[in-house]
Amino acid sequence: NYMELEELQKAWKELNERVNQNELVHQQQIIEMLSRQKESCLQRMLRLEKGGFCFLLGMTLLILMDFIYLKGQLVFWQATFGILLYVLTLNFIGIIKLEKIKTERNLEEQIKNVLQYKKLFHWGYITGYPIVTIFLGVFFYNYHQWWMVLTISILMLMAILTDYFLFHYVSDRIKELTRVNKELAELKEEHKE
Repeated sequence: NYMELEELQKAWKELNERVNQNELVHQQQIIEMLSRQKESCLQRMLRLEKGGFCFLLGMTLLILMDFIYLKGQLVFWQATFGILLYVLTLNFIGIIKLEKIKTERNLEEQIKNVLQYKKLFHWGYITGYPIVTIFLGVFFYNYHQWWMVLTISILMLMAILTDYFLFHYVSDRIKELTRVNKELAELKEEHKE
C-alpha cells in the first residue's frame, strides 16, 4: 500500500511538471504571436505614415516649384504652403514616434509612446480642420468663379472622405497596438511569477 501511494505521488508529480512545462510553452507561443501581431500593426502604420509623408512632401514641392516658376501668382500659395508644412511636420513627428515604439523594448515605455502618438494624431485633427475651414472660408469669400468653387469643393469632399477612412483605420491600429501591448505586459508579468 505504501509503495502504491509513493508511486502514485511520483506519477502525480511528473504529470504536474509536464502540465507546468506545457503551460510555459503555450504562454511563450502566445507571447510570440502577440509580438508578431504588434510588429505587423506597427509596419502597417509606418507604411501609411511614410506614404502620407511622401505624398505631402510631393505636394509641398509642387507648390514651391509653382511659386518659383509663376513668381507668386498662385492663389493663396503662402497659406497652402503653410498648411502643407504644418501637416508634413505632424506627419514626420508621427513617423518618429512610431519608429520609437518599434525600437523600444520596455512595454511600459511602448504603451506610453503609443498614447503620445494617439495624442499627436488627435491633436492634428483638432487643429487641422479649423485651419483648413478658415482657409476655405477666406478662399471662397475672395474667389467666386463657379469652376474654382466646384473644383475645390469636389477636392475637399474627396479629401474628407479619404480622411474619414484614414482616421478610423489609424484609430483601429492604435487600439490594436494598445491592446496587444497590455496583453503582452500581463503575460510577461504572469511569466515572472
